[in-house]
Order: sequence, then C-alpha cells, then structure tokens
Amino acid sequence: MNDLFTNVASSLMLAAPGFRLYALCAIVLILKMNAVGIYTASTRARLKVALNPEDAARFGAQLATTEHPDVERVLRAHRNDLENIPGFLVLGLIAVLAGAPVLGMQICFIAFTAARVGHSIAYIKSMQPWRSISFGIGQLSTLALMVMILIRLVA
Repeated sequence: MNDLFTNVASSLMLAAPGFRLYALCAIVLILKMNAVGIYTASTRARLKVALNPEDAARFGAQLATTEHPDVERVLRAHRNDLENIPGFLVLGLIAVLAGAPVLGMQICFIAFTAARVGHSIAYIKSMQPWRSISFGIGQLSTLALMVMILIRLVA
C-alpha cells in the first residue's frame, strides 16, 4: 500500500504544471548557496587566515580575531542567500501546489534563479548597480509569486 501511495504521489507531483522547473531551480539555487559557502572557505585558505586556533594550527594560517574584509564580503553574500532563497523555495512550492498560472510561475522561477546567481557574482565582485538590480529582480519575483498565490487562494 505504501508503494502505491508513493508512486501515485510522486507521479502527481511530477505531473503538476511548473513542478519540474521549480525542482530544477531549487537544485540550482541550493548548489549555488553551497558554492558560495565553499568559496568562503577557499577565500580564507587563500588569505591564510583563521578565526579558530585549531584551524590556524591545522592549516598553517594566521589566527585572527576578526574576519578579513574579503571573507566578510563573501559571508555577506552567503547571508543574503540564506535570507532570501528559503522563502522563495517555500513560496514556489506553494504556488505549484495551489495551481498558480504556469507562465507566471515559470517567469518567476527563472528570473529569481538567474537574479540570485547574478547577485552572488555581483556581490563578491563588488559590482554595483548590478548587485542591487539583481536583488530587486529577485524580490519582484518573490512578490509576484505571493500575489499569484493570494489570487489563487481567494478565487
């Protein structure tokens, strides 16, 4: 019985309009967040700085009491991801499950994903106004998803 439910449920999700693109965008966004986290560690390694004595000893790095400005920049980009991507992922899934307009969801999913990739690049490389533009596109995509969900819920 559990196998039947699992097969039916997974088939229904895969058949839901917009779900496949949502899943692909979710994978890209999570991989990107992980890549920014790895870039933080590689920036520390490149600069040979560490905040923890055991890390300094293990990697032959200089022990510091504060982060190097280059590491801080990457950490801010990562924090920004952590503040924005989870909410989008929740709203995207709700939009799919609520049956929001497919074209609207597709535009939001692609725009948000591209904007977040662009935002990370622009943040790490200090590229204004591109950082602000990409952040704004991501926010508009999230807002559009909220509006589509609300319209669907009250219709």
